[in-house]
Amino acid sequence: RHKHGPKTTTTTTIAMTMTRRDAAEQAVEPQRERGTLKDTLPRRPIILVALTCIISAALGATLFAYSTPTAVNDSDLAKLGFVACLGSVSTSSGIIFGDSLSHIFAFGVALLFINLGDIKSSIAAASPSLILAALASRKTPRAIISSLDSSFVLKPISLQACCLVPFLTLIHQSIVNPEYLNFSTIPICSVASMALLLMYIYNKNKVHKNGCLLTTEMRSQAIFAGISMLLSCSIAMLSKHESSTVALIVFLLGSLFTLLISYAFASVADVWYTVGSGQFQMITLDTIGMMLYFIFPAVVLHLRFLDKYGESIAFKYAVVKEYLQSIGVLSAGGVHGEDIISFSLVMTLAMISLVGIPLLNALCPIGGFLFSRAYTHGQPNTKRVALCVKLSDLPKDGDKMTCIWDTLEKKKKDGQTTAVLNIFVTLEDLMQFPTELKMIAKKGHAIELAPSNFFHEALCGLSMFQGSKSSCNLQIAHHEYCEIFGKEPNWILARSAGSIGRHPSVLRETNNLGMKVTYWSTLVQLVGDITREQKAAISSDCRDKNGGSIIYAILEDGTPSNIMPTSLCELIDAIDGYSLESLSDVARDDATMVL
Repeated sequence: RHKHGPKTTTTTTIAMTMTRRDAAEQAVEPQRERGTLKDTLPRRPIILVALTCIISAALGATLFAYSTPTAVNDSDLAKLGFVACLGSVSTSSGIIFGDSLSHIFAFGVALLFINLGDIKSSIAAASPSLILAALASRKTPRAIISSLDSSFVLKPISLQACCLVPFLTLIHQSIVNPEYLNFSTIPICSVASMALLLMYIYNKNKVHKNGCLLTTEMRSQAIFAGISMLLSCSIAMLSKHESSTVALIVFLLGSLFTLLISYAFASVADVWYTVGSGQFQMITLDTIGMMLYFIFPAVVLHLRFLDKYGESIAFKYAVVKEYLQSIGVLSAGGVHGEDIISFSLVMTLAMISLVGIPLLNALCPIGGFLFSRAYTHGQPNTKRVALCVKLSDLPKDGDKMTCIWDTLEKKKKDGQTTAVLNIFVTLEDLMQFPTELKMIAKKGHAIELAPSNFFHEALCGLSMFQGSKSSCNLQIAHHEYCEIFGKEPNWILARSAGSIGRHPSVLRETNNLGMKVTYWSTLVQLVGDITREQKAAISSDCRDKNGGSIIYAILEDGTPSNIMPTSLCELIDAIDGYSLESLSDVARDDATMVL
């Protein structure tokens, strides 16, 4: 019996679940989505991740070797490639798991394997990241780490300040101290500026203006992860060992290229408004072709330009600098010369990583698109939207739910053919409220699954190590759902406490069971009555694409569930002119093309 399963679950139940799953794998053949590749999902997504890491490592090591030709020998290139690969793998962990705590743990472990002068320096540099990961494995410290007010994290002004301050410091010190910086290091600044520009443009022009995919606790965890990452980099730079600076820069360059590739795929898919994993993968393939035909030649031309004209431009720049210093326009010397340049470069690359990973996870679920049939929205121009809530956010008193059912019935009387609520339930909900759930289903509402919460334990562990437990729990929940409703569930919500619902093992198991994964395009976090700004955001999102929105209403932590009926009724009234449908009707595989 599974540790977190119901008391009535036996080994026979698990065997029945496994038999049902095997039958589902044979009987449930995912229907190919319109306008997608032949196969909905790649057979081995991990191969694609590994290929991205190898390419990023090669680019990072090559860029550093090109920037510092006198400091790197041909025999050192393989070592640099290994260090860059570690940086790429740590960043890929944060992107695939969709969790900053998973990234900071992988970051700390990777620091132990790079040469920072000696083993003591490596342990000291990795300690802030590993300590944070250890604290997040326990219930009480994790609650503190997840409770910070993080409303300012994804604000444009915050992102710009975090990334631009070290970058501009690097540019300034490079100007006033050209003798410490080879002219060929401009490509590093070019790649960093390209990443910053792409992050800014993507975040500013994102399709889902109110659809942040990071929950409140995940944004708080990202802040602590960023602080610990900066501490680790600062401790590594304190050793003042040349090998530690080189290793850290190469490590962060591998991370930078992984982020740059991921942002390129995600931003292009966002512009094309991809519906589902199949269309995302098709657009990704087109993006790779665009890189080969346009970006790669541009990079080659840029490097050739520096090779041919770099020395002459550097000589002319030195003459201009001496003239400006002689007339007092430019001050001579910088702060600690070479040290401040190296420190600014490391801090710039580190800030791009610690800001870029949670920002990307908030904008695009790349892990979900690779390992499952995931949707952040449905087909546009359908006048259909899906309203989603969790059963745990609803009051258990049936009388308090009356106003919700009455409001939905009023929607039908106003001319809508359907007014459906999508309610997500965990395994615990299925075992505790089977009768109530059957009554809700008889009213025509959609009951779907949500991952269980394991963070109530004293030693809960990181979510990246709970894939097996979560997959087993999902199998049992799938079996119990079939027993209660006599049919198989169609959807699972990619949200629970932490990021359990985004673990690759859970996503892969979801696909094996014939289910699809839903995120959301509009997130409504309720602490009381719905505000005027939230109503305006909902109306704007629905009008923007004329349907296809997935609206997820959730109570903030600590908010009593008795306020949910009133807030939900106001939210339903705010969705005017659009029919409330089930997720299966809003996000269809075989939907007709409507222009």
